[in-house]
Amino acid sequence: MREMRVIYNPKARRGRYITQFDKLAEAAQFRGFRLSLYRLSGQQTDIERMLAGLHDNSVLVTCGGDGTLQMAANALVAKDINIPVGVLPYGTSNDFADSLGLTTDLDSLLEFIDTGNIYSVDLGMAGSKVFVNVFSAGQIIKASHEVERAYKDLLGMLAYYLHTVGQLPKITPFRLNLRGDIEESFNCLLFLAVNSTNAGGFKNLAPAADLSDGKLNVIAIRECSLSEMASVFFCVLRGEHQNHPSVLYAKIGSLAVDGPQDVATDIDGERAERFPIKISVLPRRLQVLGAKPSPHARA
Repeated sequence: MREMRVIYNPKARRGRYITQFDKLAEAAQFRGFRLSLYRLSGQQTDIERMLAGLHDNSVLVTCGGDGTLQMAANALVAKDINIPVGVLPYGTSNDFADSLGLTTDLDSLLEFIDTGNIYSVDLGMAGSKVFVNVFSAGQIIKASHEVERAYKDLLGMLAYYLHTVGQLPKITPFRLNLRGDIEESFNCLLFLAVNSTNAGGFKNLAPAADLSDGKLNVIAIRECSLSEMASVFFCVLRGEHQNHPSVLYAKIGSLAVDGPQDVATDIDGERAERFPIKISVLPRRLQVLGAKPSPHARA
């Protein structure tokens, strides 16, 4: 019997989506699947255990945000398993799922399984870890780590924005050194390597991104005044920041990134390895059920 393994984050949306599991179990059994659940603990052992016993004809479903999918992607790569992945985006941040047109509609997910609607997308690598959506670095990232879960659950992405706005005057630049597809050194306020069009709740952060082109979009905000930072912010909201004089915007396949050890780093909402770090791409490594190709995707 084929297996459908559901990986879920019990903290996402305070676990309210768990009421969907009975409907999912009924649908899985009707289709000849054996349903199994794996509850994320937040420990490194999750990578070793979450895919245990799965075979080439299995299907994986993630319930949570970008961080939940990122953990599943790390396990798939570490175990060299390549099976279809369904995404039920119940997290605070669902930028990756949003960029692919995926929703929490269970009936749609089941239709994708029935029809074999699969689209292969790229994954990013930051050091030894896989990311699905974004690697980021800067003092502003430290601010997002300080947002308490209670506020995240109550206010969603607004909690990040409210906390971050209060931190803007305190943000200090750091020296960033880039080697590889970009050769530059400059004082930087924020560095991002983005796989999809969305990150941090901003819908147009990388408007020309193609999740299947083997490239990541690098966005770096150079040291600038508070008024210039505000200008960049409003340009981002309109998707017009690519040519802003305070913004570096480029596509890369491989990049060595270095900076001070005390600069906060993040992948998909979780703490990442410190500098120095290598950023690279795993082309079309993730098979996503129901994902819609980017308008910029190559034929």
